[in-house]
Amino acid sequence: MKKWRGLTELVRDAVDKGATAVEQVHKRTAATPFELLEKVPPLAATARSVHELHDLAVSSSYGMVRWVNRVAGTAVVVALDLVEQSRARDAGALEPQQRR
Repeated sequence: MKKWRGLTELVRDAVDKGATAVEQVHKRTAATPFELLEKVPPLAATARSVHELHDLAVSSSYGMVRWVNRVAGTAVVVALDLVEQSRARDAGALEPQQRR
């Protein structure tokens, strides 16, 4: 079970860090055209608003990926706990029979 728990933590961390890294790249990549548009006076206010909305949508999307990752990781940990408890009960139930 230790290996499964370790693998769960590894995957959870990889998805969390990966989503954060991709989010940062996404925002930096999108920032360039927005910054250019924000320098054009008739477009500046609109471009800033769209840029803010874009960044909010991106943050929300990647935040949801991280949240689902945490929930799924927690569900796996609960499932592993239940398997361990079941095995412990089964081992306890077998002991008296083995003594005969």
